[in-house]
Amino acid sequence: MTIADLPGLIEGAHANKGLGHEFLRHIERTKVILYVIDGTGDDERRPINDYKILRRELELYNPEMSNVKSLIVVNK
Repeated sequence: MTIADLPGLIEGAHANKGLGHEFLRHIERTKVILYVIDGTGDDERRPINDYKILRRELELYNPEMSNVKSLIVVNK
């Protein structure tokens, strides 16, 4: 089993912003992606948007990632 923890994945990571490719290259062997989303949100940030940003970054980095099974966990 391969597990990759991608803390701090930020918008623009697909373009190597922040740690970008250093994080993203680890996901290519992953069979299942578990998205852990902060469910608290606030006026500036909504949990669904956080999820969409993460999905988008993975797909922009490697379009094949949209075919990987995934689960979403919301924490508080």
